[in-house]
Amino acid sequence: MTQSTLNNTFGSINVPTQPSLTHTVKIAAPASVAPAAGKKMILMRQVIGEELRRRRNEQSRTLRDVSRDAQVSLGYLSELERGQKEASSELLAAVCAALDTPLSSLLAGVSAEVARREAMMADRSSFSIA
Repeated sequence: MTQSTLNNTFGSINVPTQPSLTHTVKIAAPASVAPAAGKKMILMRQVIGEELRRRRNEQSRTLRDVSRDAQVSLGYLSELERGQKEASSELLAAVCAALDTPLSSLLAGVSAEVARREAMMADRSSFSIA
């Protein structure tokens, strides 16, 4: 770290300065993060969206009804349900409140679905033909 002198009306002071960055390094994701060839990855945003849609449909409610009650735009709620957007915890809480569903209940449903899909993926991989 280097020092630079800053002059102001009260005199001069030494201020530490950070060296400027001249290179960027791209770090690849570990191989364990990427799915194996031909294996599909479970995306949380898709499972959350499917669970939101299932609960909304169980109540025979429209996207417009829920978006109004949750104070979320209709387009954004639609993208959430289709798994195209990641929902913040605040947004999920608002949508759950609009659906009169506890957030813990929604997340328990998501967890059960992820476990079901993981089991299906494990079963498929154990039946691979050599």
